[in-house]
Amino acid sequence: MITTGHEATASPQAVAAIEDALRAFAKALRAIQLYLPNNPTRAAAIERVRGAFGAVWRVANPLEIQIKEASFEWEGRTVYLDAERGTDGLPWLLYRDGLRSLAVHSGFETTDLDAFLAILHKTRTAAPDDDDLVTLLWVADLATLAYRHVEHDAVGDMPVVGGADRPGVAVFAPGVAPLGVPAMESSPPGEGPPPGMIRVEDFDSTLYFLDTRETTYLQEELKREYAEDHRKLVVGSLFDVIEGQSVPEAQLEALRTVDQLLVDFLTLGDYELVALSLREASVTSRRLVADERVMAALRDLPARLSEPAVISQLLQALDESARTPVASLLEELFVELRASALEPLVAWIGMATASPARAAIERASARLAGAHTAALAQLLEHASEFVVRGALRLAAQLATPAAVPGLARLLRGGDVKLRVEALNVLGEIASPAALQAVERGIDDSDRDVRVAAFRVIATRLHAAALPRLLDAVRRKELRSADLSEKMALFEAFGSMCGDVGVAELDTLLNARSLLGAREPAALRACAARALGMVASPLAIAALQRAADTKDVVVRSAVARAMRGNA
Repeated sequence: MITTGHEATASPQAVAAIEDALRAFAKALRAIQLYLPNNPTRAAAIERVRGAFGAVWRVANPLEIQIKEASFEWEGRTVYLDAERGTDGLPWLLYRDGLRSLAVHSGFETTDLDAFLAILHKTRTAAPDDDDLVTLLWVADLATLAYRHVEHDAVGDMPVVGGADRPGVAVFAPGVAPLGVPAMESSPPGEGPPPGMIRVEDFDSTLYFLDTRETTYLQEELKREYAEDHRKLVVGSLFDVIEGQSVPEAQLEALRTVDQLLVDFLTLGDYELVALSLREASVTSRRLVADERVMAALRDLPARLSEPAVISQLLQALDESARTPVASLLEELFVELRASALEPLVAWIGMATASPARAAIERASARLAGAHTAALAQLLEHASEFVVRGALRLAAQLATPAAVPGLARLLRGGDVKLRVEALNVLGEIASPAALQAVERGIDDSDRDVRVAAFRVIATRLHAAALPRLLDAVRRKELRSADLSEKMALFEAFGSMCGDVGVAELDTLLNARSLLGAREPAALRACAARALGMVASPLAIAALQRAADTKDVVVRSAVARAMRGNA
């Protein structure tokens, strides 16, 4: 016959069996915290619990345990004490969440042990806003485990209302004096607020009003709501009206509102909203089939903003603004504009001084120019010098071959600075047609243009220019040129001529005239530099023949050329 917990005597054998089972249970809980599920130590600890509880049922079934802050009691005797671990102990883990007694029935070790250990482990590692132990046990609904718990707060246990035998009386816990409570839920007549009056205190007194997660969620939603720009929703709603309505008058009214908003957005500097409106207009015009007046109004939205007068006012506002415009926002706006906006943009870029505003507008204008390269090429032939300079800057950034014809025509113009800039842009493009146009700079009448052409050819190693470079080397006018032009020419020639040009360079370095005179020292030094760049055996031999020359400048240039080849 199995002895129940009430019938069992607190014999030393019974106490010892229960103490062993509870100690084994505590050790198994620590093993779960320390070891992985596949660890043998963890499995052995759980098996010892199963065996220990199997011995308990012979002395107590069910096993009814009273839970204290640091101990477990059975039949008035302490069967487990963990005073040293304090708040880390097993008794406190159950006590802090309101459990005051446990009734464990036979079969617990086979059906509910693993689940109960997992619940306790989850409770120990839970965050403050996670479910407590009582909630987890209620959800798990363990068949062999019964428990009693009390609600409590920071002061003490909450009262639990008594049963039908003691109406109107509340008790805190066994052994605590009862507390009488009023039987009436309303105040006597004449006392308290009038009937029907709602007080805030009635809601604040709710036991669980909002938990931490709900409060955090509401705060985040409020932040998102206040941070959201509702003007975007307004713009989207207007275009929804345009697409959803079939009455042209209603669609035109919505478009007039959008047009007015665009002006307001530009005035306030909200370029992102302007770009959003233009994108919506572009998408709507592509998929909408409506009255021709509506379609024309949709197409006119970006066209109106692309008018030179509007763009000029926009640039003036940007230039006078104390805030530096964000390039990414301007890019989103400019890419939606028409080609007619390019002229005032490039004119402003051509005349504006270097500044963060200019850099941002130039970057944004490059995107617009990239979408309209033909219009950019036409601006290279504009009558205004500022427009041409701005177009040159954008052409250099884009490096588009579409600009080559216009750049080639600039090389025939009268402005030396524009010709130099055009050569540099052609060097950035570096297409065959662009480098072929650069060759014309070799024969230019201006020294700066010729030097720019030589440097572009040397940088791009444009071998097709060798015949023209050779003609330039043989010109008599080269003797009177300044040193920088001579150096640029011979560096371009020496970087590509190879052994084919060694004979010409050797003649300039070592040959004498009929009267025994040699070439000027600067010209001979440049020829030595070019031979050093060729660096072939023929070139080295030519340099060695000039190594003992009496001219200090030439001898030094030859030595440097030979050291560079060493």
